Amino acid sequence: MKRASPPPAKKKAGKRPQARQRSADLGMTLEELHELEEKAVRLEKLAMVLLNAPQQAFYLYDHRAQRFVLGQEHVSGLYGYKAGEIEKRKDGWFSIIHPDDLEEFTAAHRRVLEGNGGNVQTMRVRVQRKKGGYEWILAHMRPFESDEKGVISEIGMVNIITPLVEAESALRATQARCHNLFQSNTAGVLVFDSKFHIVEANPAVCSMLGYEPSTLLRLGVLDVTAPGVRVGMHKLLRSLKSSAKTPLNVDTTLERRDGEKVEVMVGASCLHGEKKDFHQGMLILTDITERKRTEAALKRESDLNKILIDHAPVAIGLLSADGAIVRVNAAAEKLFGFKLKEVKGKSVWMVPVMGPEEIGPSRQRFQALTQGAGKVSAIIPMRTRSGETRYIESESTAVNKPDGSIDFLVTTGTDVTERRKLEVEVIRVAEQEHIRIGHDLHDGIGQTLTGIASLVEALESRLAGEEQKDARRIHELVKTAITETRRLSHGLSPAAVKNRGLAGGLMLIAETVRENFRRECTCQIDDPPPVVGQEAEIHLFRIAQEAVNNAIRHGGATKLRISLRHKSTTHGILDISDNGPGFPTGQNKPSSDGIGLRVMEHRAHLINGELRLQTLKGKGVRVTCQFPLKLA
Repeated sequence: MKRASPPPAKKKAGKRPQARQRSADLGMTLEELHELEEKAVRLEKLAMVLLNAPQQAFYLYDHRAQRFVLGQEHVSGLYGYKAGEIEKRKDGWFSIIHPDDLEEFTAAHRRVLEGNGGNVQTMRVRVQRKKGGYEWILAHMRPFESDEKGVISEIGMVNIITPLVEAESALRATQARCHNLFQSNTAGVLVFDSKFHIVEANPAVCSMLGYEPSTLLRLGVLDVTAPGVRVGMHKLLRSLKSSAKTPLNVDTTLERRDGEKVEVMVGASCLHGEKKDFHQGMLILTDITERKRTEAALKRESDLNKILIDHAPVAIGLLSADGAIVRVNAAAEKLFGFKLKEVKGKSVWMVPVMGPEEIGPSRQRFQALTQGAGKVSAIIPMRTRSGETRYIESESTAVNKPDGSIDFLVTTGTDVTERRKLEVEVIRVAEQEHIRIGHDLHDGIGQTLTGIASLVEALESRLAGEEQKDARRIHELVKTAITETRRLSHGLSPAAVKNRGLAGGLMLIAETVRENFRRECTCQIDDPPPVVGQEAEIHLFRIAQEAVNNAIRHGGATKLRISLRHKSTTHGILDISDNGPGFPTGQNKPSSDGIGLRVMEHRAHLINGELRLQTLKGKGVRVTCQFPLKLA
């Protein structure tokens, strides 16, 4: 019979003492072996995680064998190298360390080899990338195995920290800029805590308030605020602390250490903590004391100007650059009968104060101002709200912006209606006196001289020899006196104009200049000539007379030119020019206005005309009078 096999139970019972024997040989139980196995598995998994983690590498290096036991590929790959590629370079790993960091790298390497009690060594250095540039790394390393001869191997962890270093560098630069901005800011800066105590103050605010920094840091914001505005400041600070919306800028008053008040513009902001709660507040203070003083002075001046304008006896209007009415004073409202609210914003030509015939010349004067004319003047017939015609002497001046463009136009108007009536009366009386003197010369002295001439002629016929010659010379002188008297009487009397018309009167002036003064004088008149009323003809004739007399008597002219022509369908031009030396000053007027020039201007105004004088030194004088035509 075959020998029976031992039962299974006995086999198992026979093996257990052997397992216990092995565990006893290892010095641990089976359960402890299982626990150790699980730890090994976990460590293996952790090693794989460390070896495969991006931007970091785990390594084990054998110094005796001069080779990596673990992690060579990962450490080299951090910098773009293959495993073993760095070791082939001259100086190996030392060749890729930044020159400025070699000392730190060498020192850390030496400390690891010395053991240093197994302590972890840390270094922060730059390592050259294969493709150029450097990576910042943070390396932690410590001895792993050692014997009596020294360190056998080291274990370490390398992390790429370039983004962190760059962020730190940017943070330091930002902090430096903020510090410089805080310290060198020309505006005062106060930083305060949740109780409104000052915790930081820059030099500008210390100088502004007259405190030493150490003294100012013992005060609160309200301590340096003027008493009268502390309530408003406290409200601003509480609003800032509660994160409520605060004004971007507010004006307030601070008080210096010496008690002097400082006007400031405050910009407020706050710094929040991690939980977005209030951490600190900041006040940026700009000294506006001088600005406030200037504003106060400007306001006083503005108020004074307003009083002067509103109480001025002349009409004053302020126009925009396009001719819109911005403001008129009380005198203008009273003169024309229109209130400011009725005309404000309207074009000055849309307000019914000027007739159609005046709008064109008014626009021309306005254009002259916009093109750089200093000021323009004119006497304008204008209508009031009630329909009454008033004659206004206006003077307009442009107010320019800093860039030279027009900002506003200021127009003043003086009612000269009554003065104009007096001028008309004076001219009428003067004209009548001229006529009377002319008639007296013609009918009185002229007739007497004619009688004397007849007697001398009769006496001459009865004498002989030298006496007859003397009588003949007397006869010639008397005839010359008769001719001069006739010329004077014709010049004083408007009969030349009444009988011949304006064109004939101007031709007579030219003929008189040629015959009596032996000067060259031409007269050019449009065919048909400009048509004006009889009164205007007399005034234009007198203007031409005065201009010619001035050219001969004061200018010493040898050539004169008189012209009468049409300028447009509504206006004509009388032009008298000469070749005299011009005015000594080279200006458009003599250094002092004579009565003759003022009378010419008055006559031009009386016919709603405009008189102009033009001259260049050494090139004569030109007198022009633009006048309205008589409409059919």
